[in-house]
Amino acid sequence: MDRLVRRRGPLACVVIAVVAAVLVAAFTGPVRVSGSPRATAAADLGTTALAQLAQLHDVRLRGTLETESGVPLDVDIVTLASGDTTATVSDGAGGVATFAAVGGKVVVNGNNAWWLNTVPVYAYQIAGKWVQATENMGFPIGMLTALSGKQLGEKFAGDDWAAKPTVYVDGTPAVALSPKDSPWTIYLSTEGGTRLLGIGGPLAAAGEKLREQPGGTAQSFPTGLVSASAVDDPCKQRTDKALTDAKQQAATAPAAPPVPEANHGPAIEVTLVPTGTCMTPACPTPIEVTNSGDEPAQGTLSVTSTSGGGGDLPISVGPGQTVQQSVSVVNPASSCTETCTRSYTVTAFAQVTSVAGPDLDTGRRLHDRGVDPNRPVPGQPGLAGPDVNSVIDKLSTPGPAVAGFQANGDLLDQVIALVRDSGDGRVLSLLAVLAKNPAIAVAADQPSPVVALAQTAVRGNRVKQLGARQALSLLAQLAQDAGRQPNTLRVDHDLILDSQNKRVYSIASVTNPDNRAQRVYDAADAGIKAFTTVDTTGYAKVLVLDFGDSYPEYGQVHRKTLVDLLSKLTTGGSQRLTDLLRDPSGQPVVTELMVANKLTRESVPGGRYEFTADDLRAMVYQRAATTPTRKPTSSDLVYTQANLDHMLHGDPYDPANPGKQYPGGHLGGAGGPGKTEFPKAWTVDDIKAAIAQVVDRANTVDGQANPTAAPRADVNHMNARVWSWRFLGQATVKGITAELDLYIYDGGTFRNGYPSLRAGGPNHALTRDDVFVNHSATFDDKAIFQNPDPPATPQLNNARTFPPRYNNTNDTWEYPAATPDGRPAVDQAGTPIVYKTDNTGALTPGSPTPTPGC
Repeated sequence: MDRLVRRRGPLACVVIAVVAAVLVAAFTGPVRVSGSPRATAAADLGTTALAQLAQLHDVRLRGTLETESGVPLDVDIVTLASGDTTATVSDGAGGVATFAAVGGKVVVNGNNAWWLNTVPVYAYQIAGKWVQATENMGFPIGMLTALSGKQLGEKFAGDDWAAKPTVYVDGTPAVALSPKDSPWTIYLSTEGGTRLLGIGGPLAAAGEKLREQPGGTAQSFPTGLVSASAVDDPCKQRTDKALTDAKQQAATAPAAPPVPEANHGPAIEVTLVPTGTCMTPACPTPIEVTNSGDEPAQGTLSVTSTSGGGGDLPISVGPGQTVQQSVSVVNPASSCTETCTRSYTVTAFAQVTSVAGPDLDTGRRLHDRGVDPNRPVPGQPGLAGPDVNSVIDKLSTPGPAVAGFQANGDLLDQVIALVRDSGDGRVLSLLAVLAKNPAIAVAADQPSPVVALAQTAVRGNRVKQLGARQALSLLAQLAQDAGRQPNTLRVDHDLILDSQNKRVYSIASVTNPDNRAQRVYDAADAGIKAFTTVDTTGYAKVLVLDFGDSYPEYGQVHRKTLVDLLSKLTTGGSQRLTDLLRDPSGQPVVTELMVANKLTRESVPGGRYEFTADDLRAMVYQRAATTPTRKPTSSDLVYTQANLDHMLHGDPYDPANPGKQYPGGHLGGAGGPGKTEFPKAWTVDDIKAAIAQVVDRANTVDGQANPTAAPRADVNHMNARVWSWRFLGQATVKGITAELDLYIYDGGTFRNGYPSLRAGGPNHALTRDDVFVNHSATFDDKAIFQNPDPPATPQLNNARTFPPRYNNTNDTWEYPAATPDGRPAVDQAGTPIVYKTDNTGALTPGSPTPTPGC
């Protein structure tokens, strides 16, 4: 276990950021305050920065810790003025742990995947339970006791300050301030006054850890960059509650079980006691079970015989004790009609339930191959447990995938070595998922391709590591699809082929920020060319762009910004990404594009943005060089799913950018804030019929609603340049007449449409005031309705929600609750949770109580 502990200890590179906290040089020349020497300016700014930091009695730090092996840990840390601290940490492979530092104690509650990726032997024993935390649990807990604003400010020793200009990747100008010979830096915004942005330095050296290091100095520890903010009231309330619960847990939480070591923990030996020649039909077979370890061993003794008989018996053996069990096996000579001698072989092994679990079938197969199910990785007794055994059992079985083992000692050795190393890449939880879901096809007498992928994930260079982790994550996700059949996933030439859903995935990873446009282009080019290495006939081609967390611009931005970046990407050699994605006929060369980065891994279901075939066709669209003169007609109309959804329901919610309210949504009852809605009596087909009538009347106007036959230069939803016309006219469907305002691209692609509210127009849209305040109108399914704007300050305690929708039948606002990863939140019965307020923002009777966000 010593080797594992050393890997968990120091952090080789710590990078903590909120949204986009990767700094790059942006300015030239020193920071100066008019009329003052440079040193005075730096000192004044340093004093201001320290004062602001000290004022953060309650501090929230969010971002990413990068471990020694380069695996990012997402963290959300809140430290109160009392010194009590909570930290939620996730490893991107399903592992999540909550640490709480209260009253001088630190406790932790991690899920099964967290422990598999840090201390595997704990996964079966303490997953989902509070225990006392140590520095060997995958996170530097010493830092949790020294993260208040005052304590962090005290790290900035020295008076001789230096100032360097810099900028956040989102464009915020900043200045980096450091005392002479200090490893710590404070970052201040230089826009709108001096505002604290964050701090950088050897974060892992904070607290007790530095004092415990003999001769240790701050310079001995890796640096980090944190974005610091005050803790708002809802977050503080939630933290207070979490810490109150944690205090109760800290008072009673037991120490975690000792991690087995070579000379610690239960150590079982099984010995067959010689009995001489058996002369009876059933032969009693005594077996001794000795526990030479220093902990009790409870579990099962499993006995088999080549002649039949045997069985499974419970055992309980104290430290240093020996117990004897007796089982009956069949005498193979009992059927002889005259004197004869026949030999038989008895095999026995003991499995400790608290370590290896109750699955004797897996344990027996391992034992038959010479692997101890209680300590399957030689020299690393902490790498044990049911999931570890399952991974070794399944991955060391050559194809085709069948129960049991085939003789292949080299493969077994490779898999055991892989399990030994998997903690470095935090991939054991993904391997456990793949071992339990037999979805991956394995060629006869060949190892599972998962072995090679996992080896790359823990031992490849950074780009290959990132790609292999993404491949394992994608495979694990696909393997767990509902209705997934065995052997329907295949890995071939670095591609993932899904024969069940007829999709093939090529992963292109980017980690190095140097010459970034060229690197993104080259990665995409290689990913596209990979499709030619196998027969993809009948398969949808999916290109997966995977950006490292610290990759500037692309690595920490949300969907809309990514669209802008990718659509405009041009290398120094004038190569455009959109040209690479377009074939000679003008169509996309791939069916779908997925993009993964820090924000998607934290917040987006599935961990990736998905851009459909319609999205890609829009991105690679090439506008005609000459201005078109022919207007589209109804026979030209094309409704893409993205544009139809935009009109009916609004653009998709992006959980990585929760503050943004996306436009669109005009179907009757959609409830989009401020939007006009089609009559509720109109179905989608009715709306399309009305649109066709308006287009065929060919009344096109400019931005001021003045008649014009000329199109305008525009961009589509994927930022490609297009020509578009604005149509304005009346249509009558189901006896309901309404004037529609439409936007149609050259060639007939529909973008958006809604009931017009132009001054002097024929439409009269009912409003909330008309229906619910003045009661001057009755709302029915033939009326056009305009939704109000949402309450400015809804009383939701900063809860995570999807954008609000107005219910125009009962005058309420509905806020569907969202989980941290952007999924709809449900109650214990599986019913979606929806918070409801009136138009002032007050909760309505019967509304669920919002859970504060933090």
